[in-house]
Amino acid sequence: MPDATIQEPGDLVVATKTASMCGSDLYLFNGEVPDLVAPGHTTLGHEICGEVVEVGPAVTRFAVGDRVTFPYSVSCGRCGCCRAGQTAHCLTTGKAIYGFGTAFGDLGGSQAEYVRVPHADDHLEHVPDAISDDVAPFLSCNLPAAAIAVDAAGIESTDTVAVVGCGPTGLLALDLVRQRTHAAVYALDPVAFRREQAEKRGAIALDAGPDAADASIQTIIDTTHGLGVHKIIEFAGRGPAFDLAVALARPGATISGGGVYLERDHTVSLFDMYFKNLRLLLNGFANAKTAQWRAIQLIEHGVIDPTTVVTHRTRLAEFPTAAQQFADREPGFLKMLITP
Repeated sequence: MPDATIQEPGDLVVATKTASMCGSDLYLFNGEVPDLVAPGHTTLGHEICGEVVEVGPAVTRFAVGDRVTFPYSVSCGRCGCCRAGQTAHCLTTGKAIYGFGTAFGDLGGSQAEYVRVPHADDHLEHVPDAISDDVAPFLSCNLPAAAIAVDAAGIESTDTVAVVGCGPTGLLALDLVRQRTHAAVYALDPVAFRREQAEKRGAIALDAGPDAADASIQTIIDTTHGLGVHKIIEFAGRGPAFDLAVALARPGATISGGGVYLERDHTVSLFDMYFKNLRLLLNGFANAKTAQWRAIQLIEHGVIDPTTVVTHRTRLAEFPTAAQQFADREPGFLKMLITP
């Protein structure tokens, strides 16, 4: 691929210092959305710590040498959606997402040596000196998404909570949940290593695999006196995980979904949701820009250390192998950091 270049006066170019791979990248990597991918053209990735190496003539907030990160989506900060806090739905950029294919702005991704940043003054963020290159990529997506989902759930100090999906963002959400409630917190995932990580964070870990999910649901129903949990944080982003969240919910519960749902034909039961009087909040298309400052504060004040989910490091040249390991949920593999 040719290196990124300035195309518009408000653009700048960053050299990637550290990047990563998000679970949502797997939709493209695994070929589940082939209409979004142009082979030989599409690059992936939307998590980054970078250094500014070239600045367009209209850019005023950034200079060569600045250390920066961007939220996964590009926003202008001025349109009706941005003013309402719906930055992922920016009307100016047309919901542009770094590294997410031709239908979302056709922008290059962070899994490359250089990335073009359009509308730089409007959404790019300086990385504080206190935040390292290894931590900064978590400001692009994972930590803002976790904070948004947990805040939206409105967890009270005596609420029982279930976290469905214990990938990197689910575990960060679990860390935040454990600081909100003194009641039981359950963590459900089909991968044994992820359940082990959840247990280390103080959760009651249960198997969400197809052969074990019903028994896990019954365990939670039994231990909550036949009711289910008050709040569910869903970060698997798949139809069966959403069904699991509904099954775990007690009457009047809140489901806060942070996963990315791309299954257009998955059938859900409106009756189940209606009959339980559920409150449903889906935040998978997260307005990450709105939560970046909060994520910075969570790190700077020592509330959370996102690097606790990092298990692997790789160079860009070896990244294809590591990406396949991540996609295959190889034992012991949770989150990687990529450097050029």
